[in-house]
Amino acid sequence: MEIGIAGVGRMGAAIAERLIEVGHTVTVWNRSPEKVAPLAEAGARVAGHPADLAAAVEAIITILTDAAAIEAVYAGPSGLLRAPLTGKLVIEMSTVRPQTERTLADKVRARGGAFVECPVGGTTGPARQGKLLGLMGGEPADAGRARPILEALCRRLEHVGPIGAGATMKLAINLPLLVSWHAFGEAFALCRDIGLDPARLLDLFADSSGGTNSLKIRGPQLAQMLATGEASPSTFAIDTCRKDLRTMLEEGAARGIGLPVTARALDGYDEASHHHWGERDAGAMSVYWANRRAAAGGADEGRTPRGLTLTQASRIVDGALQKGRELKCAPLSVAVLDAGGHLVAFKREDRSGIMRHDIAVGKAWGALGMGFGSRELFERATKQPMFITALTAVSAGRLVPAPGGVLIKDAAGEIVGGVGVSGDTSDRDELCGIAGVAAAGLTAMTGAS
Repeated sequence: MEIGIAGVGRMGAAIAERLIEVGHTVTVWNRSPEKVAPLAEAGARVAGHPADLAAAVEAIITILTDAAAIEAVYAGPSGLLRAPLTGKLVIEMSTVRPQTERTLADKVRARGGAFVECPVGGTTGPARQGKLLGLMGGEPADAGRARPILEALCRRLEHVGPIGAGATMKLAINLPLLVSWHAFGEAFALCRDIGLDPARLLDLFADSSGGTNSLKIRGPQLAQMLATGEASPSTFAIDTCRKDLRTMLEEGAARGIGLPVTARALDGYDEASHHHWGERDAGAMSVYWANRRAAAGGADEGRTPRGLTLTQASRIVDGALQKGRELKCAPLSVAVLDAGGHLVAFKREDRSGIMRHDIAVGKAWGALGMGFGSRELFERATKQPMFITALTAVSAGRLVPAPGGVLIKDAAGEIVGGVGVSGDTSDRDELCGIAGVAAAGLTAMTGAS
């Protein structure tokens, strides 16, 4: 079968090699041309643009970093959606939020294509051996078309429901895995003073009821890292784990589901990345935490976290909602982002519209992106409409230039995050955001002239 793969990072390349090995004709494209050279040597054809790839094949596979990468590869100037897709099958395998997959499915179908999502469990080794766990979402007929391709990649392939169900299952399955690497690090830290040989320590854990399959498989690598401090080859980087954990928190917040353990795990992964462990394998998170004093340059384990904490973010949300009740506002949605634009906390009152989450996040994100409150964005929009049009295009429509996006400053005057409020008039939304920031003992910056 003629199969195209757009985006050949670690997993995309492993999938391409596997499909070539089992007899498919594979065409590849990647934004970094040097990554396609080994695949070309293995027999793959190389397309100049995603649209060229789509035109040349019967089925298209993408496995990309995040929603922004999906938008670029599909909707860019020479993206996959620029080609006619009538009769073609698209299999999307990225780890993203369910709504990202549902939105993309609608766009593919509008171009005449069939769409199946199939995020997978497993890394490059299982991909090369055809031993991934596949989580399909889609219409039964479309899933049936995709099955022969995916069965060459997966030891187990499950059709778990409509579009979005696969993404949900992937986030849910990854959650305990990523939390466990952090938890094992804490457990190993407790054992640090006993002086057991790392291989013996890992063997004991693997033989216990708390030992996971991943620990059993990677135990020898972890023991080696604990013993020598040297990094093992990375198949699933700590920075990728951070992206997945943030995606889980965003999805939980959108559904009104608290994920406090996930949030705390993300804090630990962020710290490891800050200390230059981001490119190391996920299992190295256990090693980082077990040797945390040394890895963190002597940092005290009980130190006050830098930046915006979950406790502060929760107080901001609750304070904003309380102010809304005092003002008798319409039902509100409140989102708090950290300084990097990652969702920390979100609440939506009963009967607050389903778009309010995206609007609240957009207000906060726009304020953080420009370094001033969204009221100033609103004022600039009236005076410089072309400027805002350009910003909207650059941000792929993520920013919302309306009052209600407030920057958050700490006692040192540093911007540590942003809060976005949506539900009532923009002016009243902003008042609620200011009150929420004050409730957390922090300073609000609205961008008012």
